[in-house]
Amino acid sequence: MKRLYLFVVALLLLYIPTEVYAGWPIGKYRHVFTPSFMLYSSKNYWDKQGNKIIAPSGTNFTAVSLGLYGGIGLGRRTDLYVSLPISVQHSTYAGEKQSTPSGLGDLSIGLSYNLAQFSYKRFLSVQGTGIIPLYTVAKTNNTLGYGVLGGDIKLMYCGVLAGPSYFNLEGGFRRYLDAKGPNQGIFLASIGSALDARKKNQLSLDVSGIYSFSSNRDLISVNPNLVYDGYYIKGSINYGYKFTNKLSVFAGGFYNIIGRNAPVGYGGALSVIFKY
Repeated sequence: MKRLYLFVVALLLLYIPTEVYAGWPIGKYRHVFTPSFMLYSSKNYWDKQGNKIIAPSGTNFTAVSLGLYGGIGLGRRTDLYVSLPISVQHSTYAGEKQSTPSGLGDLSIGLSYNLAQFSYKRFLSVQGTGIIPLYTVAKTNNTLGYGVLGGDIKLMYCGVLAGPSYFNLEGGFRRYLDAKGPNQGIFLASIGSALDARKKNQLSLDVSGIYSFSSNRDLISVNPNLVYDGYYIKGSINYGYKFTNKLSVFAGGFYNIIGRNAPVGYGGALSVIFKY
């Protein structure tokens, strides 16, 4: 039970929201750098049947994470992305402190290619990403990640809606290179709008999620990261302020709305976007 709890509450840390720039092409020879700070907390979780389980008194999982994300426009259609999370975790179960790791997570390196643009207002792109763990499962007690190589591919469609509003849609497939996977379907739907004529203030709403499945339907204590099977859907609200065309700051909160074999987690994030 303790290992199951530590695992399900740590899964969301694999998906720190570093891709603040979404599916918009960066532009030839242009750069984006986004450091982000995230505070995540969880106590309860949904079991294999999707029932909400109330954890014992004195149970809590907290993680403070720094995400580093950078992108380079290699051409008008092709962009290179790199991201890396660094996490510090703390966990107690029924008042007993648990052994939780801290350190580097999964290094992600990806290429994005713009398949089509529509009057330079809407963009259809595809992105492939490689996932490289910078830790070993034996040393991290399985809570920093799956500990195996992986990759994903996703289709992204984003652009301008009516007036000052915009949207971003993403859907894809992620695979970890182990006999038992897991394999994961991933999605994101976001809509936002400028709140003033100068487009300094922005507000956006996001719904995202992961459906993960494996040939092994159970979580086992030997290596639970390799047998995860479940899903979650997360809702987010974000506020952004554009200081200049090259500097913006976003702050937001998120909450796991529903899930199975997943944590009832919540938290907040702060991101700074530098464009040059």
